[in-house]
Amino acid sequence: MLPHFHILGFGLPTYSVMLALGVAAFLILYTLAYRQEYKTDRITFNRLTFAVLLSIVALAVFAFLFDSLFHSLKEGRLTLGGITWLGGVTGAFPAILLLCHLLVPKKRGYALDVLDSLVPGLALAHALGRVGCFLGGCCFGRVTTSPLGVVFPEGSLAERLYPDPLAEGSLPVLPTQLFEAGIELLLFAVLILLSRRTRRYNTAIWSISYAVCRFVLEFFRGDDRGSSALSISPAQVLSILLLLFGILVLLLRLGIAPKRLTARLTAWQSEADALPVTPYATAAVKEHAARLRALHQLRKEGLITEEEYETKKKEILERL
Repeated sequence: MLPHFHILGFGLPTYSVMLALGVAAFLILYTLAYRQEYKTDRITFNRLTFAVLLSIVALAVFAFLFDSLFHSLKEGRLTLGGITWLGGVTGAFPAILLLCHLLVPKKRGYALDVLDSLVPGLALAHALGRVGCFLGGCCFGRVTTSPLGVVFPEGSLAERLYPDPLAEGSLPVLPTQLFEAGIELLLFAVLILLSRRTRRYNTAIWSISYAVCRFVLEFFRGDDRGSSALSISPAQVLSILLLLFGILVLLLRLGIAPKRLTARLTAWQSEADALPVTPYATAAVKEHAARLRALHQLRKEGLITEEEYETKKKEILERL
């Protein structure tokens, strides 16, 4: 456990630092995907970036709202909680699909493709966040006598819930944070290594795999996560919702979908494909543009004739 990084006498919350690194990693992967691999045009990239940033905000809002809901159910009164990752994803996935449809005309009908491209970065970001949980001392597991047990120091949440009567610190508890980080890193690696074959199934693969793993992992958690008012934990309820979402996406990708929905998606895709493309200016394009401006200036100053200007202009444009 390392709740703070100390740099030049200043203490930075470790969890916040890891969370920031996760968001940064996600945005870097997103930028690389759409600036290089997917070859998205400039206007679409800008609109898509705005939609993605709004989706990150939606993830944070839903993470807070769901956690508050589950703690309110447990306490029997309105209680503001922290954040829950699954709650955030439950709200963020529909949000990115809706925002792409409304804000990004070129991706209308292709919103699911956008989500597929974002999921690997999402898995990596969550893995880093879970490492932050371990360093910050939250989201720990149950007391254990296995060699995997970790003792958290005096003053930690684990120590307050499971104090060791014979020593300082907590009783050994399972590091479920690291288990989950490992699961997410594995899913990230699979999605990246198999991207050429499974890209269209990224959302389905991650949603189904993570939902099942998280549902099982909840049996080993030992911290307070509120109440779902059911016999299963809040995260298990959300895992079931995520699993159902993943199955629906998989069926859609396999072509098993209502004909009306398929027809609507096809119509949206046709409309998007008909829109003009504004490509990024490459180095060569920028160079030719500069030469055209210089040529125009020469004509304006009378240093070349109109005929010479038109001839040279035609040569430059043909090279494009």
